[in-house]
Amino acid sequence: MKVNENKTGDAALDSGAKSDTEYLAQLGYKQELNRVLGLVSSFGVQFSSIAVGTAMYTTLVVGFMFFGPASFWAYIVGAFFQVFIVGFVVAELVSAYPLSGGVYQINNRITKKPFIGWLSGWFIVVAHTVSVTAISASLVPYITGWFGMTDLSRTQSLTWTIGLILLVGVINLLGVKVTVRVNNLGVLAEIVGLVVIVAALVFIAHPTNTGNFFDTGGVVATGGATMGFIMALLLPGYLISSFDSTGNAAEETVDASRNAAKGTVYAGIASFIAGTIMFGLLVLAIQDVPAIMESGTPAGDIMRSAVGGSITLFFEIFAVIALFATMAILQLTGVRVLWSQARDGQMPASGWLRKVAKNKVPTNATVVLTALAILFAVWSSLLSVLAATAALAWAGAYTLVVFCGLYGVVKKILPGRPFDLGRWQLPMYVTACIWSCVLIFAIIKSDPKHIGQGLAGLLIAAVVLYLLIPSSQRGKIIGVTHEN
Repeated sequence: MKVNENKTGDAALDSGAKSDTEYLAQLGYKQELNRVLGLVSSFGVQFSSIAVGTAMYTTLVVGFMFFGPASFWAYIVGAFFQVFIVGFVVAELVSAYPLSGGVYQINNRITKKPFIGWLSGWFIVVAHTVSVTAISASLVPYITGWFGMTDLSRTQSLTWTIGLILLVGVINLLGVKVTVRVNNLGVLAEIVGLVVIVAALVFIAHPTNTGNFFDTGGVVATGGATMGFIMALLLPGYLISSFDSTGNAAEETVDASRNAAKGTVYAGIASFIAGTIMFGLLVLAIQDVPAIMESGTPAGDIMRSAVGGSITLFFEIFAVIALFATMAILQLTGVRVLWSQARDGQMPASGWLRKVAKNKVPTNATVVLTALAILFAVWSSLLSVLAATAALAWAGAYTLVVFCGLYGVVKKILPGRPFDLGRWQLPMYVTACIWSCVLIFAIIKSDPKHIGQGLAGLLIAAVVLYLLIPSSQRGKIIGVTHEN
């Protein structure tokens, strides 16, 4: 898309026509972070954030809970909308605004309503931080089990959980290059784990139970097949998300308007394909549907019965490595949102939060989100509320951004960008808005009590934080100018 000289404001800009530093200056900022990520690293950031294989290992129960093995079809439908509709829409918006802060920056600049942008940023910060805590807690039984430690007390589990969170915090304080190396190891572990388990299912299990694809496991008898299918859409909603992770790291990405968008698209497509293959083989490998429906860990039980405990343990080891890398990336990208808000003066103590160390790491923001993740771990008695809050925060942030993006498309106020949806733009944005509303409905219906508590806490904390911002700064974007 070329710059139109008759346009004004953001619409007169073109993210692909300037160097990274020049375009950043046009958007009102100077280069403060370490711009070292290429396309491969950008792909790795997004692919690790999704971690579809390892996430499916722990999350498959969500689909089975509502639609049994037939939830495979809900995955196909939902993942298609997540990747090829919402993912592509967010990629276009990231290409237009390759800024740390992702949806926070995008919504701010399109709507000119600072609280909308701020709230979406807050949603992402909470979702990332709670996810770091939840993943850390979920890894403890696997890691301690390798050392023969079972039946841990709450204190022991909490100690291990906090230790993992602190380790991730230290890695991110060491610099983006260190985090990327850890993430590359995680991406490799994710790929190796996927290849091993897929090969084992094909060549050892020889799965042929095609009837499982149409077996709902008897769980929709009272709710109806349509509602069961809609609720099973939660599985792909949980598995393939965090679309703007590459956007949150855009100010550390070379040729960001292209590579950040491509990273989102390529990682989403790869995750869709890998998830489809793995899910399909797992369904084919089920020998006893009623027994699997009784399991709280269906993916693991299917693997153990189909390929044996040794190969399943091998997969688990690689899954733990991959999920640890996911923790590091989730914290890194969450920190960039918080830092971006502080850079704009839109956080209490913003001058302190926005400080960048000599290694170009937002040190104070990293320390704060590490401490917040530990606080959530201590608050583990309400982990179900936190998990529900994280799910709603993810969905809420992306619902806001696709609606804001639709507004920008209709008003024709988006900057020019290398990644452009062209004539498919309007129908894709409309579809993304509808799909996001369906996902929000399913999330709320899945656990209205905990979702309600989580939403109330999320909004109360948001209002309090927003009001604590000095009135001279609140609702203003500090230092932003447009140089055409």
